[in-house]
Amino acid sequence: MATVANLRTEDLTTFADRATADAMIAKAKELRPLFQAEAAAGEKLRAPTKTAEKALFDNNILSALLPRRLGGVGLSLTDFCRMQIEIAKGDPSISWVVQIINGTSWVASLAPDSVQDVVFANGPATVCGAYNPPGKARKVDGGWIINGSWPYTSGSRQSTWAQQGVVLEGYDGPVVPGISMCYIPFKDLTIKDAWYVTGMQGTGSDISVATDVFIPESQMVLMNERAGQIDRTKRHFGAPSDVLPVVPVVRTTGIAQLVGAVEAMLEIVTAESGKPVLTTLIGPRTGSGAYMRDLGEAAAMLDTAKLVLFHLVGELDKVALTGAELTIADKARHRAQCAQIIKMIHSASESLMFQTGSSGFMLDKPISRYWKDVSMALRHIQNIPTIGYEIYGRDIAGGDKISPPGAY
Repeated sequence: MATVANLRTEDLTTFADRATADAMIAKAKELRPLFQAEAAAGEKLRAPTKTAEKALFDNNILSALLPRRLGGVGLSLTDFCRMQIEIAKGDPSISWVVQIINGTSWVASLAPDSVQDVVFANGPATVCGAYNPPGKARKVDGGWIINGSWPYTSGSRQSTWAQQGVVLEGYDGPVVPGISMCYIPFKDLTIKDAWYVTGMQGTGSDISVATDVFIPESQMVLMNERAGQIDRTKRHFGAPSDVLPVVPVVRTTGIAQLVGAVEAMLEIVTAESGKPVLTTLIGPRTGSGAYMRDLGEAAAMLDTAKLVLFHLVGELDKVALTGAELTIADKARHRAQCAQIIKMIHSASESLMFQTGSSGFMLDKPISRYWKDVSMALRHIQNIPTIGYEIYGRDIAGGDKISPPGAY
């Protein structure tokens, strides 16, 4: 990967070129067997193994979305999703860590100059964290004292910085959107071993705890500041991703990994087509109209999900390259279309588990891990279909809004 020092100015204001993007996707495909081989150990460890972690760092995968002006790869959202689909075929938990660290590091690249100066002082940095439930920040001379406990800190063991939501002590307003963001080195936090779950167990999503941690003013972004908004006055500005809306980007790129995981399930079930249809006179499943119909439907749902996904990230890439802006109506539609993708992914995964039968749920069968990981990830708050549909319905009918514009 080229360094910032030897890139031309025009290179810093564009996405990664086609050769770079294709190389990242090819590397993701190449690493699939490694991630598959490490998946069971990662699930037992409840975090990525050192072997998987090394592969992520050695190949710049954890800085794939970070803009090149900060030393990242600078993939477009389309190419990032292409990469994530391939990584998820190896291990959905690894792709989840890749998503969280890339997404959070990118959000940090939208922060005020003071934050970027510190977080990216030595080049690309890995950032993860959570915003809700928030911790508390108390003002002191020169900075803030932070106390908090943040669950679901995916990628905590691969990150050097935490981006954590806080409310100010004495603050009595609504929790959302009244959350400020603070940036804390992970060396100042304690990781509480608490990630005992059914799916996505290999993500290391433990609880990060801050106890009377001091941070300087430069590492706090108050909710009334322009973090996450387009601010062309910043020194650290100019990459295409600097003008993208946060929530739609995080939501759509997070869906790509689910598509990849269920595509891996489809491969497994397709490979079993030569098995007999038990309790019937039919031989191989290829002789069963019912099995072939259900297999075709699951494949078609995944094909359609990808079409919608790449349409949506294509829209976002166009915003990044042209400076256009999504309207509230666009964002409402965007969220509902993401909900539709989720419905198709869910239906396809459940159909494939019916086709593989009860043996697919045995713990030593890879398809069971894909299914568990997908089933949990589908329930992330950004993926709940009914909320997305309601937001869109209210928008097109002129009803009252149920979500602040920044959360669309």
